[in-house]
Amino acid sequence: MLKLSRLALMLAAAGVASVFLHIRSSQVATGPAAAATTSAIGFETPTPVDPIHTFGEPDIGVDPQGRVFVSGPTGTGTQRSVWFGSVDGGHTYRPVTPGPVPDSVQSFNAPPGGGDTDIAFDRSGKQYFIDLYALTCDRVATTADGGATAAQNFAGCGTSPGSDRPWLAVYDPPPTTPHQSAYAGPTPLVYEVYNNLVGPGPDGGEQWNKSLDGLTYTDATNADQEGAALVTTSTEPTYSPFGGDGYPAIDQVTGKVFQTAGFQNDDGTYDLLLNIGTPDAAGNLTFLDAPVLPGGGPDYTKLIHVADNLPDSPDVLFSAASMDSARNLFVAWTLDADSSSPGQRQTYVAAASAASGWTNWTRPVRVSDASTGTGDAVNVFPWIKAGGPGRADAVWYGSDKNVDPSTNAGQSWNVFMSQVVLPTDASGAITGASPSTTLVKVTPHPMHYDSICLAGMIQPGFAPDNQQLVDHSGAGVVTVARQSSGLGLYGKPVSGPSHAPANGISDASGDARYPVIGGVNVPGMDIVGTQLSLSGSTLTVTTKVVDLAHPSITSSALAAPLLHYVTRWQLGNTLYYAAMENTAANQPRFYAGKTQSVDLCSVSACFPHVLTYPEPDLGGTAEAGSVTCPVAPSAKTPCAITIKVNAADVGSPQARSLLEEVGTYALATSHPEGATTNAQAQADNVPLEIDGACCFNYAQKH
Repeated sequence: MLKLSRLALMLAAAGVASVFLHIRSSQVATGPAAAATTSAIGFETPTPVDPIHTFGEPDIGVDPQGRVFVSGPTGTGTQRSVWFGSVDGGHTYRPVTPGPVPDSVQSFNAPPGGGDTDIAFDRSGKQYFIDLYALTCDRVATTADGGATAAQNFAGCGTSPGSDRPWLAVYDPPPTTPHQSAYAGPTPLVYEVYNNLVGPGPDGGEQWNKSLDGLTYTDATNADQEGAALVTTSTEPTYSPFGGDGYPAIDQVTGKVFQTAGFQNDDGTYDLLLNIGTPDAAGNLTFLDAPVLPGGGPDYTKLIHVADNLPDSPDVLFSAASMDSARNLFVAWTLDADSSSPGQRQTYVAAASAASGWTNWTRPVRVSDASTGTGDAVNVFPWIKAGGPGRADAVWYGSDKNVDPSTNAGQSWNVFMSQVVLPTDASGAITGASPSTTLVKVTPHPMHYDSICLAGMIQPGFAPDNQQLVDHSGAGVVTVARQSSGLGLYGKPVSGPSHAPANGISDASGDARYPVIGGVNVPGMDIVGTQLSLSGSTLTVTTKVVDLAHPSITSSALAAPLLHYVTRWQLGNTLYYAAMENTAANQPRFYAGKTQSVDLCSVSACFPHVLTYPEPDLGGTAEAGSVTCPVAPSAKTPCAITIKVNAADVGSPQARSLLEEVGTYALATSHPEGATTNAQAQADNVPLEIDGACCFNYAQKH
């Protein structure tokens, strides 16, 4: 089942929103705009995660060492999800897999999977991964060395009644954190939680399991208030904890877990309710709605009310929770609506403090603006991240037309963010006073056009013979946007490169490693900079690489017969590229054109899964080019690839045209890209990125 087609956002600091008082009505507040006390919130030039694979529903995480990771499914049809680690602070990414070392023949070899993914970390930086396997069970994996090596296992396959929308939560408090938990075992303690599909209660309820290594999980849901018995995933007919589908939070002081979901009332309205699970000495969780005795049904009267009498469900898709550094819990949700009232689909935030036992919730504040003028008329897919006391960033998709999201009406979708700041007392607890909100459009251009299907797994409008050119109305080219100005989530100014047009970008040497994480540097793939210039009808692309004088050594080191150096960009709504291919025999050729794709099918659709940059005889156009090298190439005196591209071959950019998200990638390739077959794409026999320099915007006149 589709989880969340959220665009990955990496903020320069982390933060959360806070809460007010317990509410028992449907009244909401619209927060006042934040005072302009510092520079406005802005974002760097967006960074495409992968120039080859497209995927949806991405996760992003930053470990304690500052390393950035992304994961997401390519679809159940491929039975594969992708998992990436960045080697340069989140600007380019490399595959992480528990299978064979990624090479030019296969990047990812870790099926089954291809459903919902999630990643989490403990304090040491060990990373935990989970991937849904066709609504049947979950694939779990870990890496303790930043992705250089990984191990995997399967949870529930063959015994579970089914799984959907799995999440992870890690209890691993620092030694200085007050210990107010009954849990007496070792840490880190890892929880996985998923919708068990056939359990009792709304949405089937949730199943919580626990692990000490992230690979072997056991049941962790107490069947009654005394913890006398455990609920099992395969046999329990009467009780599963309330909270299906909501993204959880965990408190490092008490070890409690939190999950919100919508509950439909008899009159058709909905309440947004909170369930809290409290660990016992063994780490098993007793939830608020647990029966008094084993075998009894859930007691929903014990759940905490976050917001009441909502006109429609807050679960489409999803409610998300996050806890700030002062233990204020934030929740974000977007209201559902029928097709006659799409403008009701707005995003809200509420919060509660630990001091109240997370029972007294602030009045919900609408953080979206419902405006066609800003492009935020209709919302889907909210998310939230909390940071310093009383601070959170909520993000969502917003469309520019007041129409149902599942209809094709020519609407444009952008990502919006609201930074919510709630007043706090001396302890950091929210006071209940009104928050300030700062609304920002994150994406510089629409990231999707027309419908976003909310109706289930089958999306109309795609067919196997509908070979789409890859642009922002095609597959999800997952992109990371990093905050570069304004106040961050810890209340301090953040800084970073501007997204203003530039002539080029430089890249540090020494990061063209093979194996791609933890390996040795390959000078023949080590990109140290890229520049563009436009003169008349010629676009000149210049890429500097440490050593291009020895392609046979490079080819041998990578076991790759073809070496591709691809610069790509977006012009309007289309991706274009300029490239050089070389061989061990040093026979370079230069070409350019429009990025193409290989479409694969899953239960959701047939859509582009692999991007290709075709050679001259396979869809690209030959261009003039050259390679020059000094006598002794080095990082300080590198070689250069120069490609003179006929502008008409790449969309005819003009002096004031904006070429967006320009990035250059060194790819190890086993066969011509333009000849990639569906069978090869299905097997992930696609180019492997060895190095990249990403990204900048370019315009001749700026």
